[in-house]
Amino acid sequence: MADTDMANESKEEAMDATVEEASSGSDSDQDVLDDQEEERLKLKVKELRDQLADNVLYYDGHVNLIAALRELQELEETRKAREKMNEVYPLTAELWLDWIKDEQKVSTTQEEKQYIMELFDRAVKDYMNVGLWVEYVMFMLGCGDLEATRSVGERALTAVGTHVAEGILVWQVVLMVEKQVFAGLQKPCAVPSEQDLKDQEKQLCRIQTLYRRQMRVPLLNTDSDSLIEEANDYFEGGIEIHMKDDLKKSQNKLQEKVPFEDELIRATDDTEKLAVYRRYITHTKEVDNPAAVQNLYERAIADHCLDAGLWEEYVRFVMHQFPGMDYVVLPVCERSQRNCPWSAVLCELHITALQMFAVEGQEEATAAKIKGALEKGIGCGIQSGSDATCMWMAYLVFLRRQIKWDQPHDSQLTFFRIAAVQAIDFIDKYFGEEGDIESKIPRFLAQIEAEYVHDPERAREIWNDIIMKRNNNFKSANLWLEFINLERSYGSEKHCRKLFRRAIERVWDWVEVIGTSYRRFEEETGTLESMEDFHRRYEDRMVIVTKKREEDALKEEAEKVGKDSSSGRKPKEKANRKEKKKDWIENRNSSDLQDSEVFKPPLPVASQTKAKKLNVAVQPSSRSSDTVECMDTSTPASATSSLRVNVRSSHQSKKEVAPPPGYSSDIAPPPGFRSDVAPPPGYHTAGSPPPTNKPTHKTSTNKRKAEISDDECAKKLKAEEEMRGVLTKNNPRDDMCTIFLSNLDFHADKDDIYPVFQQCGEIADFRLVKDYKCRSKGFGYLVFKTREGAVKGLELDRALISGRPVYVSPYDPENHTHKFRYSTSEEKEKLFVRGLPFSMTENEIREAFQLHGNIKSLRLVTYRNGHSKGTCYIEYDDAATAEKVRQAMDGMVLDGKKITVLISDPSTKKTAAAPAAEILGAGSKLKKSDGMRRKGMFSLMPRALQRTSEASSLPSQTSDSSSEHQGKKMSNDDFRSMFLKK
Repeated sequence: MADTDMANESKEEAMDATVEEASSGSDSDQDVLDDQEEERLKLKVKELRDQLADNVLYYDGHVNLIAALRELQELEETRKAREKMNEVYPLTAELWLDWIKDEQKVSTTQEEKQYIMELFDRAVKDYMNVGLWVEYVMFMLGCGDLEATRSVGERALTAVGTHVAEGILVWQVVLMVEKQVFAGLQKPCAVPSEQDLKDQEKQLCRIQTLYRRQMRVPLLNTDSDSLIEEANDYFEGGIEIHMKDDLKKSQNKLQEKVPFEDELIRATDDTEKLAVYRRYITHTKEVDNPAAVQNLYERAIADHCLDAGLWEEYVRFVMHQFPGMDYVVLPVCERSQRNCPWSAVLCELHITALQMFAVEGQEEATAAKIKGALEKGIGCGIQSGSDATCMWMAYLVFLRRQIKWDQPHDSQLTFFRIAAVQAIDFIDKYFGEEGDIESKIPRFLAQIEAEYVHDPERAREIWNDIIMKRNNNFKSANLWLEFINLERSYGSEKHCRKLFRRAIERVWDWVEVIGTSYRRFEEETGTLESMEDFHRRYEDRMVIVTKKREEDALKEEAEKVGKDSSSGRKPKEKANRKEKKKDWIENRNSSDLQDSEVFKPPLPVASQTKAKKLNVAVQPSSRSSDTVECMDTSTPASATSSLRVNVRSSHQSKKEVAPPPGYSSDIAPPPGFRSDVAPPPGYHTAGSPPPTNKPTHKTSTNKRKAEISDDECAKKLKAEEEMRGVLTKNNPRDDMCTIFLSNLDFHADKDDIYPVFQQCGEIADFRLVKDYKCRSKGFGYLVFKTREGAVKGLELDRALISGRPVYVSPYDPENHTHKFRYSTSEEKEKLFVRGLPFSMTENEIREAFQLHGNIKSLRLVTYRNGHSKGTCYIEYDDAATAEKVRQAMDGMVLDGKKITVLISDPSTKKTAAAPAAEILGAGSKLKKSDGMRRKGMFSLMPRALQRTSEASSLPSQTSDSSSEHQGKKMSNDDFRSMFLKK
C-alpha cells in the first residue's frame, strides 16, 4: 500500500515535469522559421535524400538529414530518418538522447511511453553510456512503476556500475530512489502498523545491500569517510566490520587503476588513448575479475567503435571467458559486425558464434542469421578479395556442416553447390583473378565433390578450371600435385597418369619435383612400358627446360654486363674475356696429363684499376714455389710487374722453365705480333744478357706527349673538366649548403635550374652527374652559398622544370638519413583513391572530397613526367572521418569514371608469400621468397664454393675457412684461387 502511494506521488511529480517541459517546448516552437530559411532547409533535405538514395552508407548524410528535419519540426519524418540510419549504423549516445527527448515532448499515452522504453532498451545495447542509464532510471521513476524502476536500476548497476570513472552516478541514483521510498514509508505523526514495520524493514535491507555492494567496487570521486558516515544512518550501531575491509580492498584496487585513468584523461589523440586502453585491459586481466575487463572493453569500443582489431580482441575474450553464455557472446559479435562490417575476421567470428549457440529445432532461424551476417559483410565496405574469400569460406564451411551425409541430403547439397558457385562468381566479378589468388573456394568445392559426393568427374572439371583458367596456375607444380593426389585418392589410375603427363609438359620451375612424384607413381602402379614412357617424356622435357634455363641465365648475365659501366670495359670485351677464361678452364679440366708435364699459362691480368689498387700476388697453390712473370700488352708495366702467378714444377730449377709439349722455335708468330715491343723491366731469359737501355715504343710516346705546349694541355684539361666533371676536395661547409636534385630532364642544364632556385638564395655551383659518354643521368647537386638557401630549396620539391616534377631531397652521400617518405603500414586516417580521370587536378579532387570532411593533405600520384596516374592519397584528421568519407565516396562516378576508395594500407602489397614448394595449391603469382630459385635460372656458384658450403653445413665438418667464406664477401682473386684448386 505504501509502495503504491509512493508510486502515485512520483507519477504526479513526473507528469508535472512533463507538462512544464512541454509548455517550455511549445514556447520555443513559437519561433516560426521564416519562408527563406524554411525553403533552404527543404532544398537541403531533398539533396541529402538524393545522396542517401545513391549511397545508403553515407554516415554524415544521415546525421545532417536528421538535423535538418528537426529544424523543420517534422517529427514523423525525423523518426523515419532515424530508423533508417539505425538499420545501417548503431547510433551514438547523443543521437539516442536527442531522439528520446523529442519523443518525450509529445508522449501522453501509455503506448507512447512504452515506445520510449523500447528506445531506451535499444539505446543501451549499442554502446555503454552512464548518462543513458541514468536517464533511463529517471524516466522509469517518472512513470510511477516502482518495480520496473528497480529492474532498470539493477540492469544499470550490472552494466555500468563498475565504470571506474562515472559509475558512482548510477549508484547514487539507485540509492536515491530507494531512500525516497524508505522516507515515504516513515510517517512521523502516525503509529505504524505491523505491515508498515515489515515494509520499512524490507526497504532498509535493500538499502543496506546496495551499500555492501558499492563498498566492494572501486570508484573514483568516492570519499571513504563520507560513504561510511552516510551508510551508518541505515545500520544500527554502525556499519559491519567486513564492510570496512571490503571498502579498504576496493580503495587499494582503485589506487592501481588511477594511473591508467589519469593517462586516459591526458591522452591527446585516439591513437594514444587506444594504447592506454590496451595496457589498462592487460593489467585488469591479471588482477581483476572478467566483469571489470568486459567493462573496460565496453569503454574502449565506445571511444574507438571503428577499430576492427579492438573489436576482434573483445569478441575473442568473451567467447573464451563466457563460452556457454549466448546472451553475452552473441550481442557482442552482432555489435562488432554492425560497427565494422568490412572486417572479414569479425564476420567469420560472428558466423562461428551463431553456430556455437544454435538451438536444436531452430536450424532455419540460425541459417537465416548466418546468411544475414554474410550479406552484411560482403555488402558494406569490403576492401579486398582476400576478405571476401574469408567471409564466403566461413559461410560455405557452415553449409557443409549442415549436410547430413548419412541421411537424404540432395536439397542441402544443391544449396551448398549454388552458394559455392555464387561465391566464385562474386569474387571473379568484383575482384578478378586477384580476388581468390589461391583458389581456396574452388579447391574446397572440388574436395567435397570427390570425397563426400564421390563424383570425380565433377572434381576434375573444377580442377581443370583452376589449373588452366586461373592465374596461370598451370605453371604451379604444387597445384598439379594436389590435383594428382586428389585423382589418385578418389579417381582412376588412368586419369592420374594423364595428369602427370600434362604436368610434365607445362611446369617450368619445379619439373624435378613432378618427375620424382611421377617416377614413384610408375614404380608403385605402372608397367615396364609405362616406366620407359616416363623416362622418355621426362628426359625430353628436361632437355627443353635446361636449354630455356641456360638462355634465361645468359640473358640475365647480359643485362648485368650492359649495366656495368663503372669498370670502363665495353660489354663485348668483357664477354670475350669471360669466354676465353671459360675455354681455358674447360681445357684445363679436360686434360689427362700430369701436373709436371703440363705448362700452366698465367691467368689473365685483372683490369688496370684493380691491379693498381690490389698490387698483390695471386697464388693458386700453396705448394708452388716457382714463379713466372706475366704481362699483358694492354696493361702498363708498373701494374704488371707486381703481379706474379706461381707455376708448380717438381723437377726443374728455378731459372729454367720447360716449354709446353710440341713447342718449336721456328713456329710463325701470331697475327699482329710486333717484335719491337720491349719486354717489361727486369725481364730476361736464362743465359741471355741483361736488357739494354734501348728506348721502347712506350717511351717514345711519352716523349711526344711532352712536346705538346702547356697552353694546349690546359685548354684540353679545362674542356675535359667541363664535359665530364672534375673530382673536387670534400668541403664540410659545402655539404651543409647542398641539395640533391633528381628526376631531371636529360636535356636540362644549369640554365634551366638556376632560374627556379635563385629565389631561395645565391647559388655557388651546380654539379650535373653524367655517364661515361658525357650524357646526363638525370640527377645532380645544387650548392648554395648559405645554409638558409639550401633549406628554402628543399621547399621546392616537385617543382616543374622542363615539364617534369623535380625531386628535391637533402644531401646525404652516405645515405645514413635516407628513409621512405611515406608510411608503409596501415594508415586509417588516410584514403587511397584509384580510378580517377587522368585529367583531374589536385584542386578538382579536393573539391570533390571536401564536401564530406575536412582534408588535412592531398597527394596526387604522378609519373616522372608529371602526368597523373589516376590515383591519390587523401589524409584526414582522424580515422572516423576517413572511414565516413570512404563509405560515402567509394563507387562514385567522377567525369564518367567509377572510382574506388580504400583505407591506405601499402603493407598488403608487400606481404611476403611463402615458397611455392611449401604452400599447397599456391598460385603462380605468389612472390618467391629469398633463396628460392627463380624461373629459368641455374646456380652460378663455382663448384669449389659449393663443396665448401656443403661441407660447412655438416656439424662434424665445420671449418674456419667455410665460416670465413660465408661471412666475408669474396673478391675476384679469391674466385681465381678456387678455380685453380685441384
